[in-house]
Amino acid sequence: MGSEAGLRLGLIGIGKSGWTHLAALKSLKDAGLLNIEINAVSDIDKTKLKKAAKEFNVLTVYEDHLELINDETIDVVYICTPISKHTEMVKDAARANKAIYCDKPLAHSCPQVRELNAVAIDSSVQTSVGLMLRYDPFLLYAKRLVEKHNFGKPLLAHIHDDQQFPLDKMDYTQWRGDSAVPGGGILLHQSIQDIDVISWFFGDIVNVYAQVGFYGDRGVEDQASLIMQHEDGATSTIDSLWHWLDRPDERKIEFFFENGFIGIALESGNTHLDYHLKGEDQVRVHSENAEEALLEHLHISSNNLALSVRKPLSDAAINKHLALSYSFLKAVMSGETPSPNFLEAVSAHRIVDAAYESSNKKAPIDIL
Repeated sequence: MGSEAGLRLGLIGIGKSGWTHLAALKSLKDAGLLNIEINAVSDIDKTKLKKAAKEFNVLTVYEDHLELINDETIDVVYICTPISKHTEMVKDAARANKAIYCDKPLAHSCPQVRELNAVAIDSSVQTSVGLMLRYDPFLLYAKRLVEKHNFGKPLLAHIHDDQQFPLDKMDYTQWRGDSAVPGGGILLHQSIQDIDVISWFFGDIVNVYAQVGFYGDRGVEDQASLIMQHEDGATSTIDSLWHWLDRPDERKIEFFFENGFIGIALESGNTHLDYHLKGEDQVRVHSENAEEALLEHLHISSNNLALSVRKPLSDAAINKHLALSYSFLKAVMSGETPSPNFLEAVSAHRIVDAAYESSNKKAPIDIL
C-alpha cells in the first residue's frame, strides 16, 4: 500500500475531531515520524474545506465523500463525521479497499458495529477506531506499572468524568445535541471511552446495571451511572455527566488491587498519577515521566529525541490523536493488526447497548 512517497491519506469531516486529526497528522509528518501525505479532505461545508486546505497545505478538496474514497491516490481514509454517516462511509471505504480510521462511537448499536467489522474483514482492510484513552500517557504508565509490579488481583475501579455539554463549546459540536444525529447521549459518546479503559485494565465485563438521566432539554441523556461486574469477580463503576458549569473538563480514574492502588487525574490542569504498593510509600508521577511510557509503547527511543518530535508528543491537545495515528499507520505499513480496531469496538458497544437496556428495564443485564 502506498508509493515511494509513503502512505497517502484522505480525511472526511472537518469538525473538531477532523481538525484535531489533521493537526496531529501534520505533526507526525513535520517531525519525520512517518512518511505520509495528506492528499485530500472532504466536507459538505465549502468554508471549512477552504480553511483546512490552507492550514494543512492540502491540494485536493471534495464536497462529496465518495469522490475522496474513490480517489486512487488515497490509501487510508479517516472518517471524522457525525455517527449517522459512519455506516455508509465505512462501507464505501471498505469496498474501495482503503484502510479505515473511524471516530468513536463507531455506530448507533453493537449489531451495526458487528456488521461494519464483518464488512472490513470481508474486504481485508485494516481498521482503527477513536478509543483515544488507550493512548493517554498516564494510562499507558499505569499499564506498565501493573505489568512490572505485583499489584495482585483487581478489586474495584471507578471513573468519574464530567464536561460541559458539547453544545456549549463550539459550533462544530452542535450535532451531538440533536438526538436524530448522534443516536444517543453521554453514554454512547463519552462513557464508551471509560468502558473501554475499564475493560482494558480489569478484563471482560459480564454484568451491567445502569441508570441515565435527562437533565437538559436536548433529547439525549446527559448523565449516566454504571455498576459492572467482571469475569474474575472485580467490580467497576462509572459516573459521567454533561453540565453547563464554567469548569474544566475532568476525568478521575481509580484502580484498587489486592496489593496496591493507582489514581489518575486527567484534563484538570493538574494532571498526574499516584500509585501506592503495599508496604511502600506513595509515588506521584507527572507528565514528563508519563510521556516516557507513551514513547516506549510506540517503540520510539527517547535518546537524543529532537524537540520537533518530543514537542507534539507532549502536547495534550493532540498527543493521543497523534499516538493513535502513529500506531495505526505503522500497522498499515507493516501489514499488522492495528489496535484499537473495529473488533475491539464491538466489545465496548456491547456494554453500551447492555447499559441502555438496563436503564430501560431498571434491572441488571448479563452480558452473554
